[in-house]
Amino acid sequence: MGPLGQFWESTENMVTGAQLLEDLGCQMIIHHIGYDERRGIAASGKRAPNPLDQLKQVVDAVSVPVQAVGGLSLEQAIACPSYGAPLVVIGAPLAIDADSFSKGAGNVEEVLRKICEKVHAYGDIPITPRINK
Repeated sequence: MGPLGQFWESTENMVTGAQLLEDLGCQMIIHHIGYDERRGIAASGKRAPNPLDQLKQVVDAVSVPVQAVGGLSLEQAIACPSYGAPLVVIGAPLAIDADSFSKGAGNVEEVLRKICEKVHAYGDIPITPRINK
């Protein structure tokens, strides 16, 4: 395993990881907590993490756009721009049943339209330079 793999194996700090990715030339940071990771942590009796836990710190640490995804409720996804993360993702569990991976209840198109209206109401979200660069 190379040095980058060792870094990822040895840290849980999303802020440091985001800074490293930017330093390596990434033009966007995807701040993601995976479905399997969330479920595994919850199964061990701990609170499942979600991207909002460190989102503001990640946004403040880099000067490129940040997108949060993974384990967000609809309300949390809509709130991402208020954290400075202008790219909103509506993942599969928000549009389909998370356990059966079948179509969820309700009118998905109507829900997505309402989400878009609320997200667009934030207007343009400025991307600010990294604090400690």
